[in-house]
Amino acid sequence: MNRKIQMTKRFIRLALFECLKEKDINKITISSLCEKADINRSTFYKYYGSQYDVIKEMEQEVIQLINKQLNDQPKETSFIQLLQFLKSNKETIKIFFECNVDNEFPKQVLALDSINNQLEQVSQNDPYIKNYILFGSLATIQQWIDAGCIESCEEIADIINHIVDKLVR
Repeated sequence: MNRKIQMTKRFIRLALFECLKEKDINKITISSLCEKADINRSTFYKYYGSQYDVIKEMEQEVIQLINKQLNDQPKETSFIQLLQFLKSNKETIKIFFECNVDNEFPKQVLALDSINNQLEQVSQNDPYIKNYILFGSLATIQQWIDAGCIESCEEIADIINHIVDKLVR
C-alpha cells in the first residue's frame, strides 16, 4: 500500500475516533466523517463501504498484531501479555467493545490460538464450560477496561484464574 493511501486511511480512522467521542457509530454519517477527515466522499468510498468497515478493518489489524505478539511468548505468560496489550491500547479497545459492530472482536480476542490452547486444557472438551469461561472472562476484561484498567494485569489474570479454578473443580 502506498504512502498516500496509508495517510488517507489514517485520516479516516482518526476522524472516526473523534466522531466516536461525540456520538454512537450508527449516528455517524459518512458526510460528517469525510468533513472531519478533510476528504471527499468519493475518496472514502474508494477504500470503505461504511463507517463499520473502517472499524472492522482496524479490529482485524489489532487481532493480527495481538496474535503476532502472543505467538512470540511462552504459553504460560500469553494471557498476561494479552492483558498488557489490551491495557496499553485501552482507548482503542474500549471503542471496539463499545461499537461492537458484529460482536466478533471480543470473540476473536479470546479465540486466539494461545488463549484457546489454555482453555482447552481447562474445559475438558465441554463446550458449555468453555463458553461460560470464555464469555465470563470477556465480561471481566471488558469491565476492567471500562473502569480504566485500575487493577494490574496480574490482578485481573488472578481473578479470572481463581474463578476458572472454582468452576472446574
